[in-house]
Amino acid sequence: MTEKGRYTLEHRMIPIDKIIPSQSRLRLNFDKESLQELANSFEEKGVLEPIIVRKQENRYQIIAGERRWKAAKIIGLKELPAIVRTIPEEDVLIVSLMENLHRKDLTDIERENVIYEMWVSGRFKTQSEMAKALGVKKKSISDDIDAWEFRHQNKTSESVPTYIIARTCGLEEKERKRIIKKFEKGEFRAIDVYSVVKTVKKGSNLLKMELLKPDSTITPKIAEIIVESLPNRRDRDIAVQLVKRDRLNADEVENLVERIQRNKNVDCKSDEIVSEIDTGYLFKCPVCNHTYKIFHNEPTNTHSFRKMS
Repeated sequence: MTEKGRYTLEHRMIPIDKIIPSQSRLRLNFDKESLQELANSFEEKGVLEPIIVRKQENRYQIIAGERRWKAAKIIGLKELPAIVRTIPEEDVLIVSLMENLHRKDLTDIERENVIYEMWVSGRFKTQSEMAKALGVKKKSISDDIDAWEFRHQNKTSESVPTYIIARTCGLEEKERKRIIKKFEKGEFRAIDVYSVVKTVKKGSNLLKMELLKPDSTITPKIAEIIVESLPNRRDRDIAVQLVKRDRLNADEVENLVERIQRNKNVDCKSDEIVSEIDTGYLFKCPVCNHTYKIFHNEPTNTHSFRKMS
């Protein structure tokens, strides 16, 4: 028997029928196929990693290793290697969580649930204190708490990972909802969400509105090109209108913004407008909702807008 901090440790073999699951039940679901694979591994190689338990009267309660215990029962093992720890009742949940966190044995939902439960219990004064006790970064604690609250307020699917919800933190609630909903529907990939969040933070109202619409022609890639290449809001809004009207792809949008940039950089010798060329393009202002026809001015390579009657 050894000691570790305030807990005592004892290594021994324990009969399967003397082991009971943890009352905290961090794990909500156990995949049958995965359990069978683990059971097959035990049959071939034996149980290489002991479970962790604590003594409760004449039985042993699981602290970590419930999946291994279930797999062992499938193939009819009579006993399991275990580390018996003497743990105060108030520390059972935190020790169990620590063991599972470091083994990455929990799903996002399971981890969020127990982190939130532990946080609202009032045991820790700050999230930093809680993170230090669990041996994890503070951001992971705040991400789990935020994700738990977002899921329960918006009935978000369990298929959405914690890190996807965390990436939208700091945006307006309606923007977060739209991004997560488009991710759920497969309109945004995980790799897209980072650029979408960046675009929403920097983009004009029109660009954000179009990007977050269901089945929008403005893809995350197109929105990022527009935001990064066109600092002027009016130019961005014109680009959005042209993408919608002509259903431009990302390569075509690259060419479009290059033309806009080139016209901006022309060193005009004269400020006199000799002619106005009707571009055939219309622009609807997102603020006043008036529609304007766009004219190209020569030789200044500038543009003017004429309100439609």
